[in-house]
Amino acid sequence: MHANFARMNISRKQILLVEDNHFMRDTIARMLELEHFEVFIAENGLDGLEILKKVRPDLILSDINMPAMDGITFYKTMRAIPALAAIPFIFLTANDAPEAIQEGRELGVEDYLTKPVETKDLLAIINARLLRVADVQIAHIGQAYLDTVTILANSIEGRDPYTFGHVERVTKYARWMGEALNWSSKRMRGLEFGARLHDIGKIVVPDNVLKKAGPLSQSEWNLMQQHPTRGVKIIHEIKLLRETIPYILCHHEKWDGTGYPNRLKGEEIPLEGRLLAIVDVFDALTTARPYRAARKLEEVVHVLRKGAGTHFDPYLAGVFLEKILPRYMAEVENPPA
Repeated sequence: MHANFARMNISRKQILLVEDNHFMRDTIARMLELEHFEVFIAENGLDGLEILKKVRPDLILSDINMPAMDGITFYKTMRAIPALAAIPFIFLTANDAPEAIQEGRELGVEDYLTKPVETKDLLAIINARLLRVADVQIAHIGQAYLDTVTILANSIEGRDPYTFGHVERVTKYARWMGEALNWSSKRMRGLEFGARLHDIGKIVVPDNVLKKAGPLSQSEWNLMQQHPTRGVKIIHEIKLLRETIPYILCHHEKWDGTGYPNRLKGEEIPLEGRLLAIVDVFDALTTARPYRAARKLEEVVHVLRKGAGTHFDPYLAGVFLEKILPRYMAEVENPPA
């Protein structure tokens, strides 16, 4: 039986089939139902639009030549409705419909099936379109998370007038390091999020401590040292952000075990934390604060070289000095417009 509006199984992908030929319509519907799709059927474009008032299918499969409203007109009308504009659309065509196919292509329709339809071809093109939609949705979700993360990071940074721009610069240097290490796109996404959120735990640090221009007292320093663990507590329930934990928790650990919060040593420190430790310190040293000027670049290089094997992972420090430092210097000499 074809799907009805009273009983819809939301776990199944839904397809609207618009076809005026009774035999063709039933044949295709059976093919799809055997593959566990939920099928809504319409005899022409007008019927299809009525169904779309009640259902948002995952994909539309439509004949071109139909009475009352043909497929081209149905497609144009549907695409003019914002809520329906993103639904994937596949045309069913006869071999003798080249003009209709050309018109469809000019409108933006990419996928066509020629009648009679083979099951394997039908499923291949439907699954390919659904997969493309899923990829786009995942990308949009990732971008939405990144936008949210950026807003959150900037709001935290806004509490500290001494570190304006720190998040963007650290993220940029971290990205350069990831590129130099040939990290995958998935790992680079985690790096992007982690770099932006590394100081999120500072949200719990009182303003009088965070904004203090002079040296911190021991009790104030104890509060400041809690920001990595507090940061992890803030994001650990968010599944998509769990990959940021090593950056947040470990960017103040030191290679010799004297860092915080857990005094990890050497390769006990996750690689992500070791990487961020270098770019975080580099930015802190090369930017001015109200209570001190930026260090000269030769002094910063000396700090990095001296700290390799004590503060910093010696290999990563070498990568930074060899590949990232020249990139930084080139950008300073020729800043982007």
